Amino acid sequence: MTKKKIIIFGYSGGLGKSIVKILKNRPYELILYNRKKLNFYSKKAKEQIHQILKKNNADIIINVSGVLGDNFDDYKKIFDVNLMPNWEIIKFYKKTKLRKKVLFIFIGSSAYKSGRKNYILYASSKAALNNLYQGAKEYLNNKSVKLKLINFGKIYTPMIKKIVRQNTANVISPTVAALRICKIFDKGI
Repeated sequence: MTKKKIIIFGYSGGLGKSIVKILKNRPYELILYNRKKLNFYSKKAKEQIHQILKKNNADIIINVSGVLGDNFDDYKKIFDVNLMPNWEIIKFYKKTKLRKKVLFIFIGSSAYKSGRKNYILYASSKAALNNLYQGAKEYLNNKSVKLKLINFGKIYTPMIKKIVRQNTANVISPTVAALRICKIFDKGI
């Protein structure tokens, strides 16, 4: 039996590490990318994303890359990481003839509903991601590509610790979030 291939962008962050930890002993071939292997800020990032997808012929793609920022100097960085890769993956599958089903999991945030003073741009990028997800199904018009969006609340990762500080009452662990993600494709694509 051939192992299903899973590409994970952002595998070295808090949520990505938890997903990899859960999947490493399961019958999947993990293809992992972090900022050292794929820099979303580079001019070549879009081309690299398309090459990765073409080369690996994945069954499942998960982009857990994400960044926060609290000033307008962070604008490009936030949208380059939180939105652009998802759009490039969709564009790739728009022009690709598939011979098998592919599942693409968007990792959103409940922050898309209401921006907060400390992460206005992050919330805006997640609102844009929600709109991208909503339009992607019609844009792709491809029954071979299945899209899922998960809008988590705060996940207690190194990225979010700066905002949460001591109030961890409504925060979930990366392991709980990772299990929820894995449950989606454990049932089959």
